[in-house]
Amino acid sequence: MDYPIKLHTEVVIDSAHFLENYEGVCANIHGHAWRVRIWIKGYSSQLDKIGILFDFTNVKFIKDMYDHKLLNECMPFINGFNPTAENIALSIYHKLKELSKIELGFVVRVYETSIGKETWAQIGDWEEQ
Repeated sequence: MDYPIKLHTEVVIDSAHFLENYEGVCANIHGHAWRVRIWIKGYSSQLDKIGILFDFTNVKFIKDMYDHKLLNECMPFINGFNPTAENIALSIYHKLKELSKIELGFVVRVYETSIGKETWAQIGDWEEQ
């Protein structure tokens, strides 16, 4: 029997950014401790020979791409593609799809901060609560 499997992981990415063509304080360089929550969905038939559906090392790779950096100088946020919460979630989602060796579902939720307020953007293959 093929059983559904759902994985979850979280990372915090400390980075700075600014929003081009934005009227307000976010046009200035400022930092966030982005909380990134990732859900991965697949099936028992997709486990590799040692029993892994998706290697969490891939998430560390994504964290290392953005951690302690100015996001505006990182791909894909060069040349005016603003590193908004929405676009950060989208870029992480696409990178997860690219890194996955098999067809899996992903949900990515990016929080600007998890202290003091809860503001987030989400993208993915299903609705996650």
